[in-house]
Amino acid sequence: MSEFIGFVSSKARVYKPLLIEQDILIHRLLDTINTSPPFTGNYLFKGGSCLVKCYFGYYRFSVDLDFTWKHQTHFNVAKSTLQRRLKDETTSFGKSLMEAAKKLDLDFKNDPTDRRYIEFGGSKRMTTYKLWKGKDMIKVQINFVEDLLFPGKKIQVRTLLDSIELERDEQAYFSEYLEAYKTFIVEAYDEREILCEKVRAILTRKTQKLRDFYDLFMLDGHGFKAEQFTEEIVRKTRASLHYRKYRNNLEANKAIIELGHDILENPYERGLFITNPPTAFDRFMDKMSDQLKELAARF
Repeated sequence: MSEFIGFVSSKARVYKPLLIEQDILIHRLLDTINTSPPFTGNYLFKGGSCLVKCYFGYYRFSVDLDFTWKHQTHFNVAKSTLQRRLKDETTSFGKSLMEAAKKLDLDFKNDPTDRRYIEFGGSKRMTTYKLWKGKDMIKVQINFVEDLLFPGKKIQVRTLLDSIELERDEQAYFSEYLEAYKTFIVEAYDEREILCEKVRAILTRKTQKLRDFYDLFMLDGHGFKAEQFTEEIVRKTRASLHYRKYRNNLEANKAIIELGHDILENPYERGLFITNPPTAFDRFMDKMSDQLKELAARF
């Protein structure tokens, strides 16, 4: 594997071997669960990982996978029925992850009582699965109940080697690894839905993450601007306030939304970037700060 990681690094001209190794693992995990019966046709890929791997290419590395249940009417039922269905789907998805973990030599147990592997939020409307490779964690988060505003789409999941022409002897030598690190099709969020949820995350998180702002910067550069979707952002944020944690975080953020040095210069977040942000990102952050204050005042 180390030789293949070096090969990918050289070909893509990205010299971060540990993050390349994690990207290969996340890619294989996504590919594996994407073809499992409980997943196929039922979930939408979303978040920053989706932007990087499906829409805008590798401007940064991603360290987790996020999905939303596609058929929201399935959960538009009485509370007792809702809890039963959430339990069923949580268990079913966990079984898929168990199979994927075995295939990829990851540590995971489908045990809802063990918080090392599974955590619930919002009365099980949100589930976080944690898979381990040594001390490194891959987080897989599912929103089972979500206010979906835009239709999903089928889109190609790409790799660091996408659009790089390989020599015939390179293809033959690394054939096994290239077969596992190949493009495939997944059902995913529309860019607008990702934008709305990114802004919501910033408003309702206890601590903001630089990667979320850079994802919004990339969306903005591709014509998806937050100011065009104010009402959609407000609607999705209101829906998330079902969770007490998010209500509390939003109230705290309303008073102190400032994009300070600690966010911009966070070394871990900066380390995920493949190239340094351009100077235009600083101007975008100033604009985004004003927009966030205006949005927070709506609640």
